[in-house]
Amino acid sequence: MNKINRLGRYMGRILLALLILTLAVDVAAQEDGPSIPAPERPRPPFTLEGEIPQHQPRVLKSTLTPEGLTNTIIELPVAADAYIASGFPDQDFGTGSLYLGYNLNGVDNFGAERILLRFDIAGSIPAGAVINDARLRLYMGNSAPAGDPPMGTFVRQTAAAWSETTVTWNTEPAWGPVRAECQVGSAPGWYDWVITGLVEDWVSGAQDNYGMEIIGDEAIQQRERAFHSRETSATLYPRLVIDYTDYDDIEAPIVTVNPLPAFVGRDFTVSWTGTDPGGSGIASYDVQFRVDGGDWADWIMGSTLNSAVFAAGQDGKFYEFRARGTDRAGNVESFGAPEASTTADTRPPSTVVNPLPAIISITTFPVSWTGQDAGSDIQYYDVRYRFNGGSWVLWQNQTLAVDATFTAMSDGHYEFEARAVDNLNMKEAFTGQAEASILVDAVAPFVEPVAWMPVVLRSG
Repeated sequence: MNKINRLGRYMGRILLALLILTLAVDVAAQEDGPSIPAPERPRPPFTLEGEIPQHQPRVLKSTLTPEGLTNTIIELPVAADAYIASGFPDQDFGTGSLYLGYNLNGVDNFGAERILLRFDIAGSIPAGAVINDARLRLYMGNSAPAGDPPMGTFVRQTAAAWSETTVTWNTEPAWGPVRAECQVGSAPGWYDWVITGLVEDWVSGAQDNYGMEIIGDEAIQQRERAFHSRETSATLYPRLVIDYTDYDDIEAPIVTVNPLPAFVGRDFTVSWTGTDPGGSGIASYDVQFRVDGGDWADWIMGSTLNSAVFAAGQDGKFYEFRARGTDRAGNVESFGAPEASTTADTRPPSTVVNPLPAIISITTFPVSWTGQDAGSDIQYYDVRYRFNGGSWVLWQNQTLAVDATFTAMSDGHYEFEARAVDNLNMKEAFTGQAEASILVDAVAPFVEPVAWMPVVLRSG
């Protein structure tokens, strides 16, 4: 009986040792090694023995540029990370490895999986610095299935606060726009997402820093990637590597809209120029406009161009423009007073030949015309005539005069039509309809005037 009891205790100790060894190997594989195994089902929150390793920011490189500026590459450890799973919409996974993609392996599948990360930027980048490059780096330790083709992933900025200890699929923070993309292969190693623009926005204050979310292939299939988290005791925790130059630039740019002509057509070009006293250089321009003194409206925002075509101007409307700049250090100029203005002139001039006598007995006589243009004014006139209903002949070509003496080639019926071209080169169209006409009767026998004809004295 004693032998049986000793054998039972011996077998119990062996089973206990095997259980402890299994748990130790599982913990080490998840957090300390380069490979992360597929999760157990169900996947409970991972708990470390002791405190989470405190990873510190590190300056990787610091050099002087030829201009005497300091260029620094700094590495920031992740401050908070978690993943969420659609198959467990109310469960938090804020400790342990980070999973991405779709899990459909086993009885308890986790469904779509997304990663949330947040980095503390404040205090790490000096005011007036320019972000040259910023990369999110994660170490992928396991892929399923093995040898899987690269998975397309993208980073969205998050638009609301979240906590790694409470965030779930059902409490997922609101999204912002997509800020980066990356193809994540199946081979273990580091993968980078270039998020320079997002970090610039955080540093300048253009966007609040609520972190980011990574989303992968969420088609219903077994396809996921597992990354090391900040809880790892190895050096494979997520990090943000930022390359910046300290310009010590705290002055906003000075940008102005270039002068415009008094009148413009329907579509016209607006241009702007600027300088940056702080020296970091202008990163982008914003341009606003208003119509007839009304409210200002955004037109060109965040552009790197120095001109653009303003389309569909309305005839007779008065347009004003103003611009501002944002430099590479994040300094933003304030909008000021109108800097350029113009009036849209979209209609061609209007011209008419003044009335002529019905009949005349001389071969030379004056012809005059009148034109109007409500905008840029008339540049010149064209006047043509036709004889006895024949083809039109150009008589006055691009003239500035408003009258001229016409000499008839022979007796007959003469008709006249005029058009004008304004200073924006908008041409009034010839209609083919006579605007004034006259009968020349200078050779006997003469046409006897009738009541509807004005009395005209013959010469000679």
